[in-house]
Amino acid sequence: MENIIVTGSCGFIGHNFIKSNSSNFKIIGIDSLNNAYDKKIKELRLSSLNDEQNFTFKHLDLSDENALDKESEIFENVSTVLHLGARAGVRQSFLDPKSYILDNTAATANLALNVKKYKIKKFIIASTSSIYGDTGVNYAEENKDELENPPSIYAATKSFGEVLAKNILENTNTIIQIPRFFTVYGPFGRPDMSILRFVHWISTNQQVIIYGDGQQKRSFTFVSDIISGLNKLFSHNDSGIFNFGSNETWSLNEVIELIEKKLNKKAIIVNRERAIKDVDIVLPSLKLSKSILNWEPITSIEDGISATVEWYKKYENELKDIKFKYDYEK
Repeated sequence: MENIIVTGSCGFIGHNFIKSNSSNFKIIGIDSLNNAYDKKIKELRLSSLNDEQNFTFKHLDLSDENALDKESEIFENVSTVLHLGARAGVRQSFLDPKSYILDNTAATANLALNVKKYKIKKFIIASTSSIYGDTGVNYAEENKDELENPPSIYAATKSFGEVLAKNILENTNTIIQIPRFFTVYGPFGRPDMSILRFVHWISTNQQVIIYGDGQQKRSFTFVSDIISGLNKLFSHNDSGIFNFGSNETWSLNEVIELIEKKLNKKAIIVNRERAIKDVDIVLPSLKLSKSILNWEPITSIEDGISATVEWYKKYENELKDIKFKYDYEK
């Protein structure tokens, strides 16, 4: 059985990946349990992972080079590092740029140095559709490498993390794969992301905050489709950049209507000023994901929202004390 490292193991995608793969790999999960959003949901995810076979947890800040050096033995006999750890969110990145630089750029560089030192076969670096900005009617092409003028601090820190890792690992035999995720949602999701916030607010009869008129569209992608894409990367040895996103887009207003229907409740909508650097639409090209990985999403938005709502109802008691708003949104 292969030994792998999964960073961001208590994050949304990391948690779901480990739950799906703990019988396939011996997994060392790394997470700093930072305060990028309410820590209680990270602790909830960790509690659900503790019973998984072949899973070991390390509480570690990857941006802290000295702390990482003290734990460097975890890289021995590891075949793949799946780097999902990051600080996400465009709006927040303008309020706390230093944390984004540390968690997205410095941490990725520190990890790449250990991948090089221990001659690890594969380094999978999760990235984001935010790098592309607003695509309009065009598709975000997967083969775009070092993108000029990233549209936000968040996008810049993720893009530069990619660039640093590639340069650090140049002239090595390490396979570098970069999946770029498009607006992921689903069970155990982030409380700062739109769909889970909307489900919570509508379910609890709170005001639903929309920045702008709600017509902005996103390629909402259900988490199980993202996990299937990551599984494809583990079985392929092609370096490259791969978009993992839905080939359909939906507006925030359309998503709210679907949640209203599922909960049989009406949303109390409050429109606020459009958020800084918010985009109208991002369309993923899936050309390489389809042709090389034979991957495309299969979960409809209706089924994905239904599964998210059912999960929320199941965990409603555990979620009642979790913050679904940033302090500045009060």
